[in-house]
Amino acid sequence: MNPFAWARSEVLHFAWERGWYQPPDRRVLEEEILASLAADPACRKILFVGVKWYTAPYAKAFAGKTFATIDPEPEVARFGGDPHAVDVVQNLEKHFAGTIFDAVVMSGVIGWGINDVPELDKTLTVCADAMRPGAWLILGVNELTPNHVDANATKTIERFEPKAFGKRTSPRIDIPLPFKQKLHTFLFWQKK
Repeated sequence: MNPFAWARSEVLHFAWERGWYQPPDRRVLEEEILASLAADPACRKILFVGVKWYTAPYAKAFAGKTFATIDPEPEVARFGGDPHAVDVVQNLEKHFAGTIFDAVVMSGVIGWGINDVPELDKTLTVCADAMRPGAWLILGVNELTPNHVDANATKTIERFEPKAFGKRTSPRIDIPLPFKQKLHTFLFWQKK
């Protein structure tokens, strides 16, 4: 990486951690993806996997709906929705038994906690089991990083079909990043 690009990346990352900058992938997630889910009357129960300080305002967009969250780290629970579970997503049934979700959103979790194909397959299985037919599965991934795990390598992905989301004409959105990951991709599926 050239030193100017590296310095820019570091400055923007520093600014993001302090709330002075919003990366382009977060802008698309918040202003387009979550806004579309919040406006959809058929989308009443949302599961958001993985929370951090910057996800704290997400639940407000879903007033009158269920915005459930799950994350294994107890120290980030205060940034979760209501209800929030402190656990790995593979234990979803333990916390949300009987809940059928209209959308499951995971961004920055695959390759950053869900680190291999069997683990991702189990994750997608428990999510699919807790979703109604036609529910949205939205994955935000960093395909250019060495830790990327491809959802298409799982057996469970066959329970979903790629679909264009919102005003988009493709079941994926590629967003260039000013960070070392270089690209964040949102992938959209609907449960069959």
